[in-house]
Amino acid sequence: ADWVRVRLDDGTEGWIFGEFLEPEPGAVIAVLTPPPTPTPAPPHIIVELANLRTGPGAVYDLITMLPRGTLFVPTARDATGEWVFGATPEGEQGWLFIQLLSPITYLNSLPVQAPPPTPTPGPETPTPVAQSPTHLAAPAAASSRGRSGLVLANYFAWYDGNAWNACNISAGDKPLRLYHSDDPAAIARHVNLALNAGIDGFTLQWVGPGDRTDRNFATLLAQSAGKPFASTVVFLRHIWPGATQANTLEAIRYLMSSYAGHSNFLRIGGRPVIFFTDVYRVPRAGGQSAQDAWAQLRAQADPNHQAIWIAEGLDPSFLAVFDGLWVYKVFHAAYPNDYLKAPTWAARARAYGDKLWVATISPGWDDRRAGCKPDIRAPSQPFVKPRADGATYRATFDAAMRSNPDLLWINSFNEWVEGTYIEPSQFYGDLYLNLTRGFAAAFHTH
Repeated sequence: ADWVRVRLDDGTEGWIFGEFLEPEPGAVIAVLTPPPTPTPAPPHIIVELANLRTGPGAVYDLITMLPRGTLFVPTARDATGEWVFGATPEGEQGWLFIQLLSPITYLNSLPVQAPPPTPTPGPETPTPVAQSPTHLAAPAAASSRGRSGLVLANYFAWYDGNAWNACNISAGDKPLRLYHSDDPAAIARHVNLALNAGIDGFTLQWVGPGDRTDRNFATLLAQSAGKPFASTVVFLRHIWPGATQANTLEAIRYLMSSYAGHSNFLRIGGRPVIFFTDVYRVPRAGGQSAQDAWAQLRAQADPNHQAIWIAEGLDPSFLAVFDGLWVYKVFHAAYPNDYLKAPTWAARARAYGDKLWVATISPGWDDRRAGCKPDIRAPSQPFVKPRADGATYRATFDAAMRSNPDLLWINSFNEWVEGTYIEPSQFYGDLYLNLTRGFAAAFHTH
């Protein structure tokens, strides 16, 4: 026999190569069947920048971030099959989200390992900011509008808890923790996640008075009470089905009278701020231009310019009516690197004088599945702008900073149809919130 199982005087048992032994005369050597040869766990490749954690879930502490292409040898999984435990060739051990590895077929056969105790969260301490966004005074040396230095994130409050398998959800990814947008606890959790990532407020996509988004905006303000988190809306009433100049005016007046006085409504230099999307799509009377229609609406809703109105789009002529400009979409099928034009867009806005420029950053884009359901967006060719392990997000931030913006706008916290979300997800974990924290800190100190 090539190998012999032996027992030492102290009771230790094991296998020794037979040629190293000389049996005593008369000894009987039994033929044994060795145990099955263990199949080593094959190495896996990390397909996205991944968080290595102390336990299976985003609630556990971050050990390190492993770059794409890192080898990882899994040895166990959790009971849900969504997380695996293992190590890199360098010996770094911890838990990874299973979808960040390739291949994943073998992983379901790994033994189940009990997770460590779930960390007990301490009192939440939002990321400090230099000054509260609720009432910002203009610096003495600045223009009358002031420079806000705020980081805002696009926010959607119209998801149903049972709709995360919908055909139009980008890439089939889902939030790491599923939620219903009407749940105050979910909104409160999002506020805390945003604060801890250095975000100063949300711009909630708002349809109009009495709509679900209206109720959830009220909830957002209530859940932000006592926190340095000030939000406003992205105004949609003028592009929603059935829009008229009359109900657009009514919605603006309602918004101002109902929310502008709230302590957590976004203000700059003491003036409430409203974002208006797709301004060229406003209802018009007679031969009015879009600019004329907005001039008429503002003369009726805000004749003394007590609020700050920010227009979305690339046409600076709207700044004859509005106080600032921002661009919603910085990637296009024909111009996937449009974000590089941020300094040019900023220069056009500032050529109109004392105006705000809001620069947009985004982790990527993927609306190829959006067409399975009707929506109100202006028609455009669906396409994907890859996230590239966070490189796209970084590139948009760098371009935005070169434009010397007054505010930084993240598209988005949770836009799942267009694939721009940064909230924790099953594919990416909290990678994009971690990146946001660094970007926000850099902007706040800029």
